[in-house]
Amino acid sequence: MLRAERIWGGLLRLLGFVVGAAFVVCLGLLLLGTARVLLYAQEDDVEHLAAKRAYLAAMPELSQQHAPNLVLILFDDLGYGDLGTTGSRSIATPEIDRLAREGLRLTNYSSPAPNCTPSRAAMLTGRYAPHTSLTLIVFPDDSPLTWTAKLMDAPIRLPAEEITLADVLGAAGYRTFMAGKWHLGNNHPSRPIDMGFEHWLGVLYSNDMQPLALWRDEEVIETAPVDQSRLTEKYTQAAIEFLEQTKGEPFFLYVAHTFPHIPLFPSAAHAGESAGGVYGDVVEDLDRSVGRILEALDRLELADDTIVFVTSDNGPWFQGSSGANIRGRKNSTFRGGQRVPAIVRWPNRISGGVSDAMAMGIDLLPTMLELLDLPQPTDRDLDGRSLAAVLLEDAPSPHAALYAYAAGDLFALQGGRWRYRLRKGVELGSIGGLPFLPLVDRGPWLFDLELDPDESYDVSTRHPEVFARFAALAETQLALDESNPRRWR
Repeated sequence: MLRAERIWGGLLRLLGFVVGAAFVVCLGLLLLGTARVLLYAQEDDVEHLAAKRAYLAAMPELSQQHAPNLVLILFDDLGYGDLGTTGSRSIATPEIDRLAREGLRLTNYSSPAPNCTPSRAAMLTGRYAPHTSLTLIVFPDDSPLTWTAKLMDAPIRLPAEEITLADVLGAAGYRTFMAGKWHLGNNHPSRPIDMGFEHWLGVLYSNDMQPLALWRDEEVIETAPVDQSRLTEKYTQAAIEFLEQTKGEPFFLYVAHTFPHIPLFPSAAHAGESAGGVYGDVVEDLDRSVGRILEALDRLELADDTIVFVTSDNGPWFQGSSGANIRGRKNSTFRGGQRVPAIVRWPNRISGGVSDAMAMGIDLLPTMLELLDLPQPTDRDLDGRSLAAVLLEDAPSPHAALYAYAAGDLFALQGGRWRYRLRKGVELGSIGGLPFLPLVDRGPWLFDLELDPDESYDVSTRHPEVFARFAALAETQLALDESNPRRWR
């Protein structure tokens, strides 16, 4: 009995020691993590920030005669099939449909990423999101997800050394204005007025994040929670007021709508009208907004000198249509997560019709540089390619391949009729109401989009030479990303 008591006592002391040591270790890790979060400071690249400033300072200033205006209208989570011009029978979009008839519809256009922040970072810089380093979605400052990013020492804003389309056009003499959702950083030096926009009215992040306040430049003009049913109206009115104040100067207007990202808030005046339900109500509000901006361009006699480009930051989320026979939705690197509507109009310069040339949001900056005969920066690679010949001459795509990244990881690439998917996790789908299921690694796969647009059948064994070519392209891209992740020169 005494021996048993000694053994038992020894075990209890050992257990106490283990528990105490574990407590000390956990407490230490907690304190270390807390200190890491509290002391976090995102560092900008001093050398390339200086190169950015020198590049912009040397930018030749353009006159109105040689400088087409640019209106970029970006929807949030609008699906490829959510417009009348792309096949919707539930949602009426007469204004965007008219724009499509008058301009060029790009049917093989992709957003640069399948979710908000990295897609916008890539579109405005002409560089894939991993090359800007901003690969994760930005959350409010007090969000646990922001703390997690800081703990991982991950960027939480677009680095100041990145060059945006607004930076370039502003340096070339354009007036620049943004209305809508920014979502590239909540703090300086990465807010809209830090990154090339003279003025801004909008929100810092997605409408499902709180506290959601309405900003004008540096001032909150409507405290959280904002009346979201009026956001589309407010963005539209601010955009029109900007157009009325340009006074013959070249301009860049960026309207980045909050919707149809959820939660959905249709305008009071038109709620309940759409056959597409509340989602349809919201999209029809957006269509009316486009119509009002087009009407303002006509009224102010600006339309003939203005490029209007309408698109979405990624595919649809819980509602919305990815389009007929298209696999995937928002957050997915199957095509439905990134194939989005794209319409561009420039009267008397771009012929109307349809182009199936492969294109992506990263092409916008290089396209404007070529149209304006402006130099590219020399200290960094642009991943995008100019679409000038595609738009003006119906030329084929300038891309041999386009790459699909998510959260900084390369998932797939597309070239012509072929789409190659690396061995990556694929969703199992819903089984028995389980709240979550892990991804299962599958692939690599090769899809023939001409015969199989919904990426259903792997044909890698039928086309081994094509499969090998795309596998080699993927390996080359991965090697470059590892050796030079920011693609500095």
